[in-house]
Amino acid sequence: MLRQVYKISTRFTRKKEKLKQIPSLLQRISVLLEEGYTFSDSIHMLLPYHAENVEFWQKVIQEKMRNGENVVQIFKSFSIPNHYLISIQIADANGELAKTLKMIAYQMDFQEKIRKKLSKLLVYPIILLFFLVSIFVAFRTYFMPNIKQIVDSRSQSEKSNFTFPNIILYFPDLIILSISLVIILFFLIFFIIKKQSIQHQMKILLSIPVVNYFFKLQLTSRFSRLVGSLLLGGFSLQQTLEILKGQQLNGYLRHIAVHIESKIIYGDPLSNAVHYSSFFFPKFEEFIKHGEQSGYLGRELMIYSDLLDERLHSIVKTGLSFIQPLFFVIIALSIIAAYISILLPMYNIIEII
Repeated sequence: MLRQVYKISTRFTRKKEKLKQIPSLLQRISVLLEEGYTFSDSIHMLLPYHAENVEFWQKVIQEKMRNGENVVQIFKSFSIPNHYLISIQIADANGELAKTLKMIAYQMDFQEKIRKKLSKLLVYPIILLFFLVSIFVAFRTYFMPNIKQIVDSRSQSEKSNFTFPNIILYFPDLIILSISLVIILFFLIFFIIKKQSIQHQMKILLSIPVVNYFFKLQLTSRFSRLVGSLLLGGFSLQQTLEILKGQQLNGYLRHIAVHIESKIIYGDPLSNAVHYSSFFFPKFEEFIKHGEQSGYLGRELMIYSDLLDERLHSIVKTGLSFIQPLFFVIIALSIIAAYISILLPMYNIIEII
């Protein structure tokens, strides 16, 4: 009993210790930094608006600053994903923290809106689907046995066959079971891939159709943004790759940096190194080549990253627009199955009469 009370109290405490509206917090920090406030002042000024347990967070941040931890470690305590933390680490190195926080705030806000929109889209169809399942269960349990009994009692010569209507009444169950199996299989594959080394993970992800498209898109966008940001910050390409090799927040980017550096060492330009690599989005090397010729490689890489992000956002929005109609098609098929399962026994009764 005491253990359960402790678990509940711990869960409640953790909930209170979570920061609220992190995208908004990052956006406001970026505005304050642009206006000349220090990072420490910005954090302490905004904490009361984004944390219930303000004293807890003030102690955490003060302790981290006292121990000499950097901006990345502080943001890591906010539960910000690692692929954003690496951008913060790079921005802290080249003095573009305010601009990077604004970009991350936009990305996180977009993801949060997509999650909310997805939940709103799915709530009604899922409730309706489970309602249909309950009706089908009632049909199988009460309606169909009674109809079968009536038909059998009227038809003395041979017993009626209700196999097909009974199968149809299991249609929604099969749909829910199929969706559940797909979700379980997805998480199982994800868990197995995560257990592999970075090199094997990339090899597997790049070999799966559709998945490899989005994987390359994400990798190219992040690599392009980080390299472009460092080049704009005054770092050479060699220094940029050394920084990406040294970071521990994204194993994929570290592996790519090692691979690209091994080609650049022998005098190949970045465009050639990218061209002979299988990690990137198609025609990425052409964009790099144009940047190398114009002398604005860093800026053009940032633009290319923005273009890829826009493409990804467009694909996600388009995908969301198909989810609800797909569920309604499944529900419509379930309703048709229900009508067929009711009408077939009724036709049997009419033939007997």
